[in-house]
Amino acid sequence: MSEGSQNWPQGLPEAEHRRYGRMLVAVVAIGLLFLGGQAARWWQETRRLDQLESALFEVYQRALAGEPGKSPYGRLQFELGKLRAGGAQNLDLLELLAALSRRAPAGVRVESVSMNGRSGVVVGVAQSREDFERYQAGLAAEAYFSFSVRSVNSLAQPLRFELAVKTRERTAPPKEDQ
Repeated sequence: MSEGSQNWPQGLPEAEHRRYGRMLVAVVAIGLLFLGGQAARWWQETRRLDQLESALFEVYQRALAGEPGKSPYGRLQFELGKLRAGGAQNLDLLELLAALSRRAPAGVRVESVSMNGRSGVVVGVAQSREDFERYQAGLAAEAYFSFSVRSVNSLAQPLRFELAVKTRERTAPPKEDQ
C-alpha cells in the first residue's frame, strides 16, 4: 500500500456491522408493527363510520318519510323552518294566558279559554263596565294577539263577556294604549 492509502479510513469491524444491522432490523420491525397497528385502527374506524352513516341514513329516512335525497340535512332544516313558520302563527296558550292576566284589572276574572289553531274564545266576568273597558283597552295594546268583543251581557251583574282572540301578524305593530 502506498502512503496515501493509509489516510483512508479503514472499514468498521465485522462485529460493528452486525450490531448496526440488528439495530436496523429492530427499527424496521418496530416501524412495521406501528404501521400495522395504524392500519388496524383505520380499518376499525372505517367500519364504525360505515355503521354510523347507515344509522344516520335510517334516521333521515324515518324523519323525512322516505328517500332523503342528496341533502337530507338541508331538507330537515327546510321542514323545520316550515313547522316554525306555521307554529308562529298559531296561538300559544302560555303567551295568551300571560297576556290575559297581565292586562286584567282587579275587577276582571277570566273563566275559560278555548283555542282552535289561530283563534280562540275568552269567557269572563267583570265587576263593572269600567273594569271591562279598561281590560279591553289593555288587551288592544297586546303585540301578539288581537281581541274583539263577541258578546257582552251588560244586564247581568257581574258583567259577562266573550272575546274572540286571533294571532296578530308578528310584523304588525300593536295598537296604542287608549
